[in-house]
Amino acid sequence: MNIVLPSDYFNKGKEVEYPKNFILQKEGKMATKFWALKKGIARYIYTQNDKEYSGWFDFENEIVGSINSLVNLGIANETIQLIEDSELIEFTISDFDVKDEKFIHFKTQIIQYYFIELEKRVKFFQSLDAKQRYQYLLQHKPQFIKRIPQHLLASFLGITPESLSRIRTSVS
Repeated sequence: MNIVLPSDYFNKGKEVEYPKNFILQKEGKMATKFWALKKGIARYIYTQNDKEYSGWFDFENEIVGSINSLVNLGIANETIQLIEDSELIEFTISDFDVKDEKFIHFKTQIIQYYFIELEKRVKFFQSLDAKQRYQYLLQHKPQFIKRIPQHLLASFLGITPESLSRIRTSVS
């Protein structure tokens, strides 16, 4: 599913470049912005018991931002960090009319997309072992395997980098 920001909205954004490791959004803070990713990768980081977990990754032509803040549900549940030098179009949420039908439709698309992806991830983690999860990514999301550093991919898969290395060796 592609989330489409209405073309006339792009004049509300500004083109920006941020370096690798730049934090776009901090967990626990209300987001005031969202982005259209032109080049790079954004990592969604969740913290539990002082440990970081990679929850998701966005790539080129995807919308980046805190779903909670964008749909007016509250503060961000995640930190969003760039893992490559990146080019984005940056939007300030307050620049949009929350009652505008096109913006409501855009936010509805985001909610639908996140719900479908969340449902897939629950199924992914509950029904597949680590090797099967890796094979699923190979088949359905090869950009994850090709572009995400191994330690971050391992975090996303819920395994250690050493386990991921063994899995990669056994699948090759």
